[in-house]
Amino acid sequence: MAALRAPELSDESVGALVVRLRTDVERIVRAEAAVIQLRLSTAVRVVKTAGIGLLSALLLGAGGFGALVAGGVLLLAASIPAWIAAFAIGGGLLVVAAVVAVVEVSVLSRGLGESLTAPEQPLPRGIPHG
Repeated sequence: MAALRAPELSDESVGALVVRLRTDVERIVRAEAAVIQLRLSTAVRVVKTAGIGLLSALLLGAGGFGALVAGGVLLLAASIPAWIAAFAIGGGLLVVAAVVAVVEVSVLSRGLGESLTAPEQPLPRGIPHG
């Protein structure tokens, strides 16, 4: 880009000044749009890279959890029939999952309710009103 320099004072007409101002504003808007596009594409690339790693960790964790569950079933099957052990471990995991789901749904609904209602007290200075 060419270096910006202050224009020399002259007897430009108001129309010429308005045209130059419009051109400058268009250039600024285009440059800002390019910066926003660059930031967004960089953010998408970062999220994509992190998402692949997180998905890998999730799959490995699921495999490890499955192995632990199978080990628990085999351990319990040493004292009771294997099918009862499998139902006991599976049922216990389902109960734990149901409790966690109920707690999370209540936290989510309470959090959404609080975030969507206006605060009873005014916000402190410096916190923008949304």
